[in-house]
Amino acid sequence: MGFQTILDESRSRDYIDRGLWINRTLIDVFDEHVKKTPDKTLVVAAGGIRWTYREVAEKVEILAANLAQLGIGHGDVVSAQMPNWGEFLLIHLAATRLGAVTNALLPIYRAKDITHILGLAKTKLVIIPGVFRGYDYPETYRQLKPKLIDLAHVFVVGEGCPEDMSPFSELLEDCSAPRVARRTFDGDDVTILIFTSGTESLPKGVMHSHNTLMYGNLAGAKRLGLTSDEVVWAVSPITHATGIHWNLRQAILLGATVVIQESWDPEIALELIEKERCTYTCAATPFATLLLDSPSLSRRDISSFRVFLCGGAAIPATLGAEVRNKLGCNLIPCWGMSECFAATMGSVNDPDDRRWGTDGSAMSGAEVAIFDEERTIRLLPGETGEIATRGPHVCLGYFRDQQRTSETFTADGWLFSGDLGILDAGGYLRVVGRKKDIINRGGLKVSAREVEEMIAKNSAVVAVALVGVPDRRLGEKSCAFVVVREGKTLTLDALIQYLNGFGIAKYKLPEYLQILKELPMTPTGKIQKFKLKDDFIARR
Repeated sequence: MGFQTILDESRSRDYIDRGLWINRTLIDVFDEHVKKTPDKTLVVAAGGIRWTYREVAEKVEILAANLAQLGIGHGDVVSAQMPNWGEFLLIHLAATRLGAVTNALLPIYRAKDITHILGLAKTKLVIIPGVFRGYDYPETYRQLKPKLIDLAHVFVVGEGCPEDMSPFSELLEDCSAPRVARRTFDGDDVTILIFTSGTESLPKGVMHSHNTLMYGNLAGAKRLGLTSDEVVWAVSPITHATGIHWNLRQAILLGATVVIQESWDPEIALELIEKERCTYTCAATPFATLLLDSPSLSRRDISSFRVFLCGGAAIPATLGAEVRNKLGCNLIPCWGMSECFAATMGSVNDPDDRRWGTDGSAMSGAEVAIFDEERTIRLLPGETGEIATRGPHVCLGYFRDQQRTSETFTADGWLFSGDLGILDAGGYLRVVGRKKDIINRGGLKVSAREVEEMIAKNSAVVAVALVGVPDRRLGEKSCAFVVVREGKTLTLDALIQYLNGFGIAKYKLPEYLQILKELPMTPTGKIQKFKLKDDFIARR
C-alpha cells in the first residue's frame, strides 16, 4: 500500500546531515543485540513468558516467514488489537522484518472504532485476543468481517479461537516457509500506523517512520540517561503511543529488558518492580498517584526504580516531592501527542521548580513555539497561545486524510497541537489548557463532541454537554449534563446502555450524569462548559 506523507525531501536530508535521523530500523538494532547479548532476558510478561533475545529472534524469524507465506510484505498493514501481552512484541518485530506497517489497536476499542480503523487501513491480517476481561473479541470481528472487505485473515491469541478463525500459535510453528531475507529499508518508510484515542469524532491514523521513532527513543534515552542496564516496567497499554514507543521500543533500542504488566493493579505493579528490579517507566501521571496510595508500598523494596517519565497531566510540586520521598525515583515531565510522542521533556538535572512546574524543554534538534490564534505570529516568552512543534520527532501526517493533515501541519513543518501553553525565557513549556474540546481520562482522549452527538440522538434528550471533571486517579472523568424532554426520564445506567448500542469504547462512556432544566449559554448561544464544571466541583 502506498503511504502518501507530508515529508519534504530536503527536510529529510537536513535531519540526516545533522545526525538527527540515522536511517536505521528497530529490527537492525535488535539484530545487533541478539548477536551481542543473546542470553539476556528481553521480555517478561503474563503467562510465564520470560524470553531471551535469542528466543525472541527465533520466534520472530518463524512468525515473519509465516506472515510472508500469507502475502504480507513491504508496505502492508498488520493490525493487532492486543492487551499487554508479550506476543505483541513478536508481532511488531516480525512486521518490521518484512517492512510491513504495524497498526496497533487498544483492547478497549469496540465495533465503531474497529470498523473505521481496519477499513481505512485496508488491513489484510489482524491478530486479536480470544476472551479477555470477559469480552469476546472473535464474536465482534465475526460480526464486522462482512464490512471489512480487505480482511482475509483473523488470528486469535490464547484460548477461545473459533473454528472460522486461526490460532496465533500456528504462526509460531516452524514450517517449510523460507526465512525472510535480510533487507535494508528506507528510514523514511512508514513503520507504525497508530490512531488517536478520540480527540475528534473519528480517530486519525498517525503515520510514523523508522526515522521519527528512532530519533525520539535516542533523544529520550540521552535526556534521561538510560542505558542497556535498564529494566523497563511497561504498564501503559503497549498498543497505544506511550506504551509502544517509550516502553516497548525504548527497551529494544537500548538492548534492555522490558517487564510487561498485563492489567493495572498497584499491588501487582509494586510486586513486579521489586521482583524484577525495574528501573524506568513512562506512564500517565495518575499511575504515580495510585502507587503512592498502595497500602503495601512501605513493605516493598523498590530502590531500583529511578526514572518515572510521565505526561497527560501536569505534575503538582507536592506530587513530585512525594514520589521522590516515598518511591525513591525522579518524576520527569514530558509533553507530546501521538503525532510527535514527545516534543519537550524534563531532566533529572532540572531544579525542582522547572521539573515539576513545567512540562520540560524542547528535545535536542526539535523546536517548540507559541503562536497566536491565527497561527501566524510567534508569541513572546510569557504569552499564552497555541503550542506548535516541528523537527525530527514529528510524524508524517494523517493516513488517507488530506483535509485534517492540512489543518494540522504547515508546509514549513509546524505541527499545531490545539493545546494552549506558555514558554518561559529559558525555553521551558507549561501547558495551560486545550483549544480542542476533549477530556483526558488517564491519558486517553475522549472527544466530547462524538459522545454528545450520540447522546443527542436519544429521544429523551433535549440538550447535552459532556464535560471533563477532576478525578484524583485518572486526572479527568466525563460528566454528561443533560436537559431531558418533558415527560421523559433518564438515568446513568440507561444512558450507558443506550451508548453501548453504538459500539463505542468503554473509556468514552460518561461516569456521571446530571439532569438540568437548562444549560448555561453565552449571548451567542454557546454552552458555557466552565460553569458546568465549576458547579460540579462546588457540589462535590
